[in-house]
Amino acid sequence: MTRIRTSIQRRLPRLKRRRNKEIQAPTRLRSSSLFRFDASLRIAGIGDFHEEILLTTGIAPTRVHRKGEPRTALRTKFWDQDMWLLSSPIGDDASLDEHLEWLWKTIAPHKSYFAGLIAKAAWCDVCLGCLSESAFPIISTHAEALLIARELNVDVSFNFTCV
Repeated sequence: MTRIRTSIQRRLPRLKRRRNKEIQAPTRLRSSSLFRFDASLRIAGIGDFHEEILLTTGIAPTRVHRKGEPRTALRTKFWDQDMWLLSSPIGDDASLDEHLEWLWKTIAPHKSYFAGLIAKAAWCDVCLGCLSESAFPIISTHAEALLIARELNVDVSFNFTCV
């Protein structure tokens, strides 16, 4: 059985109170410079489906790279897999829920197409990002916001950047 460290146990009540404050006052999250959120759907290892996605769904990716393309201008490293990435364009001051809602509204009409595509992919995830000036950033979202992960049966990954 997993044991929670004592230092974490001491901080849990404070973190729970902070999370509850953030949930109760969502405007605080949006207006605060402490937290900037983003969300994206990443599908890797799908080969030549990049153009087909655009033609079938009308959804243009935020970024695409193909296997074997150089990763940097120095051309010393190359991409191991191709990737199709769709990021929420609604801005840093939107809540994480708003970013996820935009992603799901964009993908939902083409759910069965994306489910089939994801089945062929090497991997796929919904990447949640948090840029924070806080030493202890908290990502919190409502269960409905993660509908995209449940409906497409994809992993969720987190990208914390503390400045």
